[in-house]
Amino acid sequence: MSTSNVPDAPRREDFPPPPPRPARSPRTAAFPSLGAEPAAEGRPLEPVGTRRQGRQGRPRRKRPSGWVLLAAVAAVGLIIWGIAALAGIGRPASVEASAYAKGDCFADFDAAAASGNRVPCTEPHSAQLVGVEKAADGGSYPGRDALEQRAGQLCEASDVKLPQDVSSLKQRSAYPNEDGWKSGDRRMDCYIVSTNGNTLTSSFLP
Repeated sequence: MSTSNVPDAPRREDFPPPPPRPARSPRTAAFPSLGAEPAAEGRPLEPVGTRRQGRQGRPRRKRPSGWVLLAAVAAVGLIIWGIAALAGIGRPASVEASAYAKGDCFADFDAAAASGNRVPCTEPHSAQLVGVEKAADGGSYPGRDALEQRAGQLCEASDVKLPQDVSSLKQRSAYPNEDGWKSGDRRMDCYIVSTNGNTLTSSFLP
């Protein structure tokens, strides 16, 4: 029986032991590109960029609330109303019948009223006083018929310029009653009145 000359396989005991591996050192900066700094000895690392900063922009202007705007508008309106009230703007001037003058124009006219709303004749009105006459002082009350007749004559004698269409116009006279005569009223008036309300916008006097 022949024998082989192949040497025996080396055994584990024949190799020298490997050198000891060095211990792993602590990691000081995971991402230097983000600006992490090595931690000082005995001091933990601080996280970099863990909190996002809010985006900064222009400060927003605080808008006034609706109540503030409403109060401002109301205050301005009150100021304008007060000025108009003091100046008498936006309303007719109420005058006593005894203070009527020839040529005056009136809105919402009532010949029997003790006062009237006097307005400029260029503004809408319903009547104009075109004739005035006063009886002599003293004497007894002449009666209604006599005063009515005299007031009618006053209207006929009044110098007025009328439009071609007079279908909506009437002559109206006013004169004192017996009580007014006794209190000193001697005035007789002649008016031109519109039957369509405040539709007149010019004077009938030349």
